[in-house]
Amino acid sequence: MTPGTPLVRFSGEAPVALQLLCFPYAGGGAQLFRSWQALLPPDVGVTGVSLPGREQRFREPPVGTWPEAVETLAGVFAREVVQRPYALFGHSLGARLAYELTHRLQADGHRPPELLVVSACRAPGVPPRWPPMHSMDGPALTDRLREMNGVPEEVLANRHMMALLDRVLRADLRLAETWVASTGRVGAPILALCGERDDIDPYQDMVGWRDHTSADFAIRSFPAGHFVLQERQEDFVATIAARLHTLRMAT
Repeated sequence: MTPGTPLVRFSGEAPVALQLLCFPYAGGGAQLFRSWQALLPPDVGVTGVSLPGREQRFREPPVGTWPEAVETLAGVFAREVVQRPYALFGHSLGARLAYELTHRLQADGHRPPELLVVSACRAPGVPPRWPPMHSMDGPALTDRLREMNGVPEEVLANRHMMALLDRVLRADLRLAETWVASTGRVGAPILALCGERDDIDPYQDMVGWRDHTSADFAIRSFPAGHFVLQERQEDFVATIAARLHTLRMAT
């Protein structure tokens, strides 16, 4: 990652009581979360985390290692985020990034997030159910993406668009699939969200997140697949909002 902020704020300049920072899945960008702002209470601001190699950071090389990713994000968050109440959300690769960032901020003595939401991501220490995707050849990767229903068919069928996506997607998948989780518990409550039809990170592989927090834990499943955040968007975001409300009322 290069210096500078990767934060894309969708709440405008209006003051908010809490900022929800959202990390995308492999190949995804901050704009995935633009529509969430209208689904959350007005005092919760949505900020997407834009990783290198996509959207306004298209010309930057994708991040290659976990130390590189965590080091740069921790610096940005220390400068721009942790002074006020915030929560973290991440889906798949994004959940791993949010979890590792929480560990790093905690180790650096910063306030933890009010809530850490991990979506479609097996708990640390749970072995993967599928072979690595980042090393698949082009046709095999396209077929697997089609099965997962996470990339629009018009993109999968477009050779030029897939060539553009390939660099970032493989780098992100490599990062996700070589993750070695930090040990110890985070001080933030964890909310785990998953799809009932997810064959990559099913419910039973996510229950173990309860062992990685010293605070509250909750888990919820939805009638959806791996990309539950898109298939069930309104219910999904409402669940996050309700959990944030409960935690804030308790403090």
